[in-house]
Amino acid sequence: MDLTYYLQTLDHFFIYLVTSMVLFLIGTYIFKWITPYSERALIKAGNIAVSLKLLGKMAGLVVVLQSAIRSSINLIDLVLWALIAIIVQIVLHLVIEYVFTRNTNLAKEVENGNTAVGLFLGGVSVLVGLIVAATISY
Repeated sequence: MDLTYYLQTLDHFFIYLVTSMVLFLIGTYIFKWITPYSERALIKAGNIAVSLKLLGKMAGLVVVLQSAIRSSINLIDLVLWALIAIIVQIVLHLVIEYVFTRNTNLAKEVENGNTAVGLFLGGVSVLVGLIVAATISY
């Protein structure tokens, strides 16, 4: 085991880690920004449905980011693929939540504490993240 090699690449690890965390926070912030209610307040009040939905969104973002990290050839490549994937993830989430379920206000259901809807939407976010992540390749 060549310890020198690992010490020489440690800076790359930290740069990618910090960049990925910033991208994760940006994606999470955008999801929170487009949500019509305060997720923080509802989670603090014990709304499990909101918590499940937000956790699913965050997990979907992580899946997309890990794929961008694995497929990137440099830091700029990582940022570009991650931003594209985050945008696609958000657009697909909006399409699924608002277009395919026009007759039901899913956001209102989650806000009212419908755990089944929160879990469904969180799960959909993870599944969409897996699909988007699989498309990031060379």
